[in-house]
Amino acid sequence: MEAPATDPQAANAARDERFAGQLRAAADGDARAFEAFYEGTVRYAMALVRRIVGQALAEDVLSDCYFQAWRNAGRFDAERGSALTWLLTMARSRALDRLRQETLRHGGQAGAPAFDADETEATPSPGPEQLLESVEACSRLHSALAQLSANERWVLGLAYFRDHSQSEIAALTGLPLGTVKSLINRAQHKLREVLQ
Repeated sequence: MEAPATDPQAANAARDERFAGQLRAAADGDARAFEAFYEGTVRYAMALVRRIVGQALAEDVLSDCYFQAWRNAGRFDAERGSALTWLLTMARSRALDRLRQETLRHGGQAGAPAFDADETEATPSPGPEQLLESVEACSRLHSALAQLSANERWVLGLAYFRDHSQSEIAALTGLPLGTVKSLINRAQHKLREVLQ
C-alpha cells in the first residue's frame, strides 16, 4: 500500500524547519525573515492568545509577544523544541501575565466613566463647564497616552508627529513591518477605547 501523497509528519517537520530558519535569519537582523515567520505563525498564536485573554486584549498581547520574539530570536534553540512551540510558550506566558494584570488593575469591576459629555449643553461662549471639559479632555488624552507601551508611543509618534509611513517606521526602527503595523493598530485601538 502506498503512502499518502502528503504526509502530515513530513509537512510539520518541513514547517518547523522553515520557521527555525526564519528565526535564525531574524537573529542576524533579517527583518524580512521575521516578517515571514510572523505571517506563518500568527494564526496559531492568535488562536492561543484569544482563548486566554479574549478578543479585546489579543492583539495587544500578540504584539508584545512578537516584539519579544524579535528581540530574543537569537535565544531560540532548535534542540529544545520547534520554533512554533517556542513562540506559543512565549505567547501563553504573555497572555497569562496580561490576564493577571487586568485582574489586578480592575479588580473584576468596570471603571466608572471619567466624563459624561451628554450632561453639558453647548453655549455660545465658553463657560465653566466647557473650560472644565477642555481640561478633562487633555487629562484623558494624557492618561490614555500613558497607558500605551513605550514602543506603541514611539511608533505612533513617528506616524503622527513625524508623518512617516509604516514602511518608513519599520526602516527607521529596524522592526519588522508586521510588528510596526500591529503596534500602531493596537495603540490606536487603546486610545479609542480610553477616549470614548
